[in-house]
Amino acid sequence: MRPITRLRVRFAILAGAGMLLMAEAGISVFCKRTLLLWNAPVPVTQTGAPYLPGNPYLLWEMVPGEREEMGATVKVNKLGFRGPETPIHKPSGTKRILIVGDSSVYGHGVSNEQTFGHLLDQALPSDFEVLNLGAPGYSTEQTLNLMEMRGWQLSPDLLIVANLWSDNNFDSFIDKQLISDRTAFQESWAAPVSEALQHSALYRWLDWNLRLGPKAAEVQKVGWMLGRAPSGVHRRVDINDYASNLQTFVDKAHAQDCHVMFLGLANAVDLGANTEGAIAWPLYREVMMDTAKRNGAPYADVASHFRESGLPTSSLFLDEMHPSAEGHALISSLLETAVEPWIDGDDFELTAEGGAPKRWDDPFSRGEGPPIDDTPIAKVTLSGKVIGAPEGIPIQIDLVNLDPERDEHANPMLGSARFDHVDSFEMPAPSSGIFGLRLYLDKEADGPTRGDPMVTFYDHPIRADGNSIRGVVIDMTTEKIKIPTR
Repeated sequence: MRPITRLRVRFAILAGAGMLLMAEAGISVFCKRTLLLWNAPVPVTQTGAPYLPGNPYLLWEMVPGEREEMGATVKVNKLGFRGPETPIHKPSGTKRILIVGDSSVYGHGVSNEQTFGHLLDQALPSDFEVLNLGAPGYSTEQTLNLMEMRGWQLSPDLLIVANLWSDNNFDSFIDKQLISDRTAFQESWAAPVSEALQHSALYRWLDWNLRLGPKAAEVQKVGWMLGRAPSGVHRRVDINDYASNLQTFVDKAHAQDCHVMFLGLANAVDLGANTEGAIAWPLYREVMMDTAKRNGAPYADVASHFRESGLPTSSLFLDEMHPSAEGHALISSLLETAVEPWIDGDDFELTAEGGAPKRWDDPFSRGEGPPIDDTPIAKVTLSGKVIGAPEGIPIQIDLVNLDPERDEHANPMLGSARFDHVDSFEMPAPSSGIFGLRLYLDKEADGPTRGDPMVTFYDHPIRADGNSIRGVVIDMTTEKIKIPTR
């Protein structure tokens, strides 16, 4: 190579390196917000109404703070989990139990002290600590990322997996198409390169703008309260992906010398409540039971425990799905018994059946289950239309107990649903009692917050008589409601 050519090559290399260094320095100084977004830290503490901001790894997450949700006091700690402040590093001599799942684990409609996670923590010996990592609407896809980002750092000794409802739900999106895998690249053959690149601000900035940013823009805030999906024909998590995700929980836990238990949650239909249409979730529960057997992990059956209690579903659930305070207390007692062998002997002493995971066939995914508009709903429903609502803004409809004889300490919420399109609506309704309607315009699609317009229709109470109520007309312009005569 001629001397002049070598000089040019050296100059080009030096110039390129200089430009990269300048870009690195500039991004480090002027793009700190983007770099924080790439790392997805826990949101800043907010005291007030519930708020579920978007996150490219989690789709949405909880904001730390104290607030009232559905008539119950909620406290979310600085790690983004419901409960008291918790150090990341486990105290010496303490054994930690982590519970993961969706709103039934989180404790929709009950206070922190009434959740089964808190009750179990109080029931176990003082050297055992129970942490509630349940989050509204979370599927196994989201929970696996949550564990990678924060959960495994807590050094759990036992992981209780209760994810069920959100995975089998039909919705307008499929989780793994929307969510960014926290570990896929890190665990690939390019892991060493990835680890080196992640120290570069330029790399993180490009990764956000080219890969994560567009996905973050797609993230839809969840309408996680009980209600029918606004649209869509897909399971949020395919049945075989669900099976794979449950096995991943087991594999990752065992790699950290952590035991696993599965918790099979129940709803009112499982206990005999009337339904219309096919039931879509038993297959997912079967997969959970199969995963438990193959791995020698215990399976705690909530439905059987609820039946043995002899209590009516009205005492066990706030609505069709979410446990009441009494339901949470029963789940806590079930888990207390289930973990006894592990507490006494540091092992469940169950024999793993082994064998390769089988392929599961989901008739719903082949179009042989009911279409989305025919998915199971309550036998007694409230339906009608909303007029005068701004287009494109989701609406949440709450059913509020107005019965003058109700217990003043009881949760006033009888049901709740969120709708993306409200030209018409249908939602579960109580079969007895007196209730009124409350509507929120969810402007930011983040759940009801202090800035969202709210209209109450308590001056037009509805008396439930066991029959569905159809033809209700809610006029947001005049703030009037028309209830058909029955």
